[in-house]
Amino acid sequence: MSTEQYTEHADMPTTHQRRSHRQWWVVVTTLLAAALFSEAIFAGAMLSGVAWGRTAHHATAVAVLAAAWPAGLVAIFTLRAVPRGRPLGLGLLALAVVASLQTSLGALSAHGTNVMWLHVPTGVALVGFAIQAAAGARRLGGD
Repeated sequence: MSTEQYTEHADMPTTHQRRSHRQWWVVVTTLLAAALFSEAIFAGAMLSGVAWGRTAHHATAVAVLAAAWPAGLVAIFTLRAVPRGRPLGLGLLALAVVASLQTSLGALSAHGTNVMWLHVPTGVALVGFAIQAAAGARRLGGD
């Protein structure tokens, strides 16, 4: 038997570590996707005149930003040696950037600026980014 099958390179994660990374990031990205999808529900409630819709929409936007930036930064640093980790980290950072833009557009729109025509499609794009991140997390660690 070769000793190579028993040794791991110091910079390469083991199969168990890869699986653990994948499970953790699938949960994180799925929660981000669910939060972004719920934003559409809360926006619909708000536009329908439901009293709690604006509060829920705002609170979820804050939560998405509070989760997306750290997730992207942590992914960039912790997944650099994991196969397909770098694209996931970059995708999460892109999601955080677009979510920040989206939040700014929403705040401007709430204060009377005519940018709802940008806010709505940006929200749709964010859901797409989040679904892509969740799919990338499922492929994490694969060769």
